[in-house]
Amino acid sequence: MSVVIGIDIGSSAIKAVLFAAEKQDVIHSVRRSGQTSRGAMDGASGHFEQDPIAMRDAAFSIIHTLTAFANERGDNVEAIAFTGQMHGGLLVDAALRPLTTFITWQDKRGDEIEERGQTYVESLRELAEPDPTGVGIHTGFLLSTLYWLRRHDAVPRNSAYVIGIYDWLTSLLSGRAVTDISSAAAWGMYNPVRRIWRKELLDSGLIPHSMLPEVAEPGDELGYIDSRLAHELGLDPGVRIHASIGDTQAAYLGSECTPNEILLNFGTGSQSMWETTDPIATEGTDIRYLRNSRYLACAPTLAGGEAYRIVTDFFRKAVTEFTGREISMERATEVMDRLALESDSLGITVDPIFSGSKFRSGNERASMAGITGENFLPGSFVRALVEGMIEEVATPYFLRESNMRHRGIVGAGHALRQNAALRDAAEKRFGRPLRLGRFEEEAAVGAAMLCLG
Repeated sequence: MSVVIGIDIGSSAIKAVLFAAEKQDVIHSVRRSGQTSRGAMDGASGHFEQDPIAMRDAAFSIIHTLTAFANERGDNVEAIAFTGQMHGGLLVDAALRPLTTFITWQDKRGDEIEERGQTYVESLRELAEPDPTGVGIHTGFLLSTLYWLRRHDAVPRNSAYVIGIYDWLTSLLSGRAVTDISSAAAWGMYNPVRRIWRKELLDSGLIPHSMLPEVAEPGDELGYIDSRLAHELGLDPGVRIHASIGDTQAAYLGSECTPNEILLNFGTGSQSMWETTDPIATEGTDIRYLRNSRYLACAPTLAGGEAYRIVTDFFRKAVTEFTGREISMERATEVMDRLALESDSLGITVDPIFSGSKFRSGNERASMAGITGENFLPGSFVRALVEGMIEEVATPYFLRESNMRHRGIVGAGHALRQNAALRDAAEKRFGRPLRLGRFEEEAAVGAAMLCLG
């Protein structure tokens, strides 16, 4: 049987699937946590980096494991495609050897103040032409990171290419430096509508055009795997390598969402996304390239599972302070889930932007309102929290669409799968039934689907 491999290079884990084209189903999956976090995650300095060699080794080990599994079954691995965390990147030499760490989307050095009294990101924004997609320029984007490196004379002299982490792995397997439209746009330096590099930003960011990789359509066939790596990974040299795609878009594909549905994706952060024929951003949304001239309107927030974790940790600490006993995160989450499902918010509203918002004032943070002596109860608070998490992805949708024009909702992401109250709040807010996608590793499945045309 013919199978393909899809791999998701996440922030804290690498997930991969062996996907059967004929059955349209996952045959086997592998998840490795911790392998990607060997770099310097220095929150105090705002520098968030990971070791690209460790990430490569983990990804290649997974490919080898999946290949061995396929061989034992008598299946034939025909193709490989990647997805992963967007926005960040690294510098490599002409032989694609890494010259820097992988600087992630969480990196904050673009918010540092330069000599003129403004941040590096603000300096770039001043020079940018209007961006109809609304993606903008933010700290953690490869554009702002490269600008910071240039201004600090920290770009290695033999740097040949700038590249994202999953693009780099694709490049290693295909033997040439290549990215895709969705990834390049997420760096802040490519216009996915006009299909051109943003020259004014490259010039102001001091980024030579010679360092830009080839840009491919997501899913494009790039050729056959490098023969040396094929032998090393136990693969046939006829295995095809396909161009990658961003993890947001991969989750949309892997959830099997249709144009008549909205995808709600809740992981560490959260997004609502839906297809649009009008690639112009509106309040609270940006536009992301899907594939084959299709676009997604996306409402990205930081108020996903991380917001829920913060409140869960608050309750754990409260229990310890009052009783001297500790409860596990699992037990605290279990109680919160039950309270949220059984309770009413009773007029309390929670704005769960503990880590801020891409579309609001930089200083705005989480808040709670509508509290009285009667409704200030743990259950009401937790229910208001999940309703606030849903509101973060619902408000931009209704601002853009005016009314609910989609027939249903598709749920994706670990946080949504594990929390029945979150799903209940979503159905009530959107007024539509919610179905969970068939596959838990939606992004890895979406990458695999790129190989199928």
